[in-house]
Amino acid sequence: MTELPLHPAVIHFPVAGAFFAAGALALGLWKPAQRSAALAGAALLLVATVAGGLAAAFTGWRWADQLAYLAGGWGPIPGPKAVEGLAQRHALLALAAVVAAALALGLALAARRREGSPLPALLAALLSCALMAATGHVGGTMVHAPPEPGIGETAR
Repeated sequence: MTELPLHPAVIHFPVAGAFFAAGALALGLWKPAQRSAALAGAALLLVATVAGGLAAAFTGWRWADQLAYLAGGWGPIPGPKAVEGLAQRHALLALAAVVAAALALGLALAARRREGSPLPALLAALLSCALMAATGHVGGTMVHAPPEPGIGETAR
């Protein structure tokens, strides 16, 4: 019996956290009087993003293991043949998104400590948002429209 996967429910937290953190950082850039509060809020959201991203990675790894996607992969990263390579691409994009969110967190904390510009943190958060969007697109494609074997291959 297969247990209900938690991954589809958990993934919403890091995605929302990244996008709201970027919004808070943009607000801090746009309204300097609100910069301190915006940086504090963004830092809290980015902590939730990184924690949620790690939870999503763990639940995704467990689900991939149940589906036997890890064969031929590197540890928790699925192999290149799992769902025609989409599972591996999804995992790598997700890890990159969490790393970008962690970088944005570090930059937001540094800007708050030094009373500096939130621009570097905003750029890292926007990168995390883009990577989250790409991760979600690949994950959605993998689940809802998996490639059919032979599609994309040239005739021999």
